[in-house]
Amino acid sequence: MDNRKFLERISGLQTVCKIISQIKSQLIEELPHYGHDALFFQNDEITTGLLNNKTEVKIHLLTGELLYFHNEIGHFVDLTRDGFYERLESIVTKYGLNMPKVPSLTLRQECLFEYITFAKRVNKSLELFRMKLRDYFTQVYLWPHGFDFSVESFINGDKDQIGVGVSPGDDSYEAPYLYVNPYPFSENIIHQPLPIGKWHTQGWNGIKVEWNDLNIKKEQEISADIYTLYQVAMHNF
Repeated sequence: MDNRKFLERISGLQTVCKIISQIKSQLIEELPHYGHDALFFQNDEITTGLLNNKTEVKIHLLTGELLYFHNEIGHFVDLTRDGFYERLESIVTKYGLNMPKVPSLTLRQECLFEYITFAKRVNKSLELFRMKLRDYFTQVYLWPHGFDFSVESFINGDKDQIGVGVSPGDDSYEAPYLYVNPYPFSENIIHQPLPIGKWHTQGWNGIKVEWNDLNIKKEQEISADIYTLYQVAMHNF
């Protein structure tokens, strides 16, 4: 994968995910830690999951289609064709929901394929890491706003937490990276040695590892590295 401008190439997909997130938040009650805004990656799909046992909105990345599924009735929208916004809007408003306005766009199939490769490895690595956690933690969420995958672990109830995730890049960094963010952050922790990555203290605080340095490994090895960094972050508390 060419990491240069990766987020730019998948920006259209991110926009559609923001729409789906806003639809989801209208269908369910507010969840702890903003779970009502989050999406999931499963089987080459980005999905809301089944909401209220009757509604699911998902994108199948292999076909480029969006499925709005409600009460066993499916509505399909081809996101790779011009004019998909109007088609989706007609479905959403039919069910009495608001549809956010976005600029006209179509998704490119090759960018969806590229994203599948990235998302599969990230999601699996974080799911394997999550299986090492105990007590209080979230599911592996896909957040439309930053388009990062993450899981939150809570220590001492919910007073302290460690956010662990992978960003596809952002305004400051073009290339994808892993982050491990203990909060509230203690500056003394930056003296803890790291087996991989470096301490990051500008804009956000925590450990940053270039995804390229992890992507050469198997998912089991990546998850082990993540857990090692998580244990370092535990020294923050």
